[in-house]
Amino acid sequence: APYQVPHLKGFLESTLDVRAKDKAGREFIVEMQVEDNKNFAKRACYYTAKAYSQQLKKKEKYATLRPVFFLGILSFNFFEGDDFLTRHLILNQKTQKQELGEFEFAFIELKKFNKKESELSDIIDKWTYFLKHAGSLKKAPKSLTKIPEINEAFEVADQHLWTPEELHIYEYWEEKERTRLSALESAQEATREAQEATREARAATREAQEAATQAQKKIQQEKTARKKAEAEKLKAQADKQKAEAEKKSEAKARKKAEADKQKAEAQARREKFISAESMRVDGMSDALMQRYTGIDFAQLETWIHSGRP
Repeated sequence: APYQVPHLKGFLESTLDVRAKDKAGREFIVEMQVEDNKNFAKRACYYTAKAYSQQLKKKEKYATLRPVFFLGILSFNFFEGDDFLTRHLILNQKTQKQELGEFEFAFIELKKFNKKESELSDIIDKWTYFLKHAGSLKKAPKSLTKIPEINEAFEVADQHLWTPEELHIYEYWEEKERTRLSALESAQEATREAQEATREARAATREAQEAATQAQKKIQQEKTARKKAEAEKLKAQADKQKAEAEKKSEAKARKKAEADKQKAEAQARREKFISAESMRVDGMSDALMQRYTGIDFAQLETWIHSGRP
């Protein structure tokens, strides 16, 4: 916006050629002056001070203030000396240091710029050459058109010299190009949307495949768990049968051992009876016989009469 609106009614309203900010918030004012104006320096200071003071809103701190740079482009001589570009800073008078860097002024005096195209050394020279000669050049110099911004500026300046017919043709093809670019942009947007839909579909497919894989793994795990449970059940049954068989075997062994024990005891008792009968036949007294064998006369008689079992 080129207008600086005054804070109070009745203050002078200022109209600028260019007023812009960079990414850091620094403000730039560019003024182009064709006719000689002795008060141009005062106007530059006024514009700069006004732009600086308007930055601060209510309750904002001074730390938020950003520098303001003024650039004046003049088609007349204004300062002493032969330099076409002069910079004006606020310096410490003794140390010459720029300790107050909130304001800077630069002026380009086009009448003092006399370099030829072959003598242009930097971007300031090239822009100044353009500003001085753009109105008289029929064709933009190659050394300048290599810079996109200057090339664009030449095209804008050139339009001011066109006839109405030329401007109409230019606007016709410009509209054609704008339509083509719009269609291209729409096609690119449709392509991007299709690509995004494809990516989403692929992502959904991958998710479905992953879900199917996980489900298959779960089914396999369940099958494995069932098989393992069945195997454990069969093993438990086999262990139970084995335990029962071992239990039966142990019972049978105990029964056999008991039978063997009883048989051995019966055999030992029979041998005692046989010993007792032999002692009696040998004429041993009943008392001695009972002492050695533990069998008395009545028991011996019963055994003999029962068939000597």
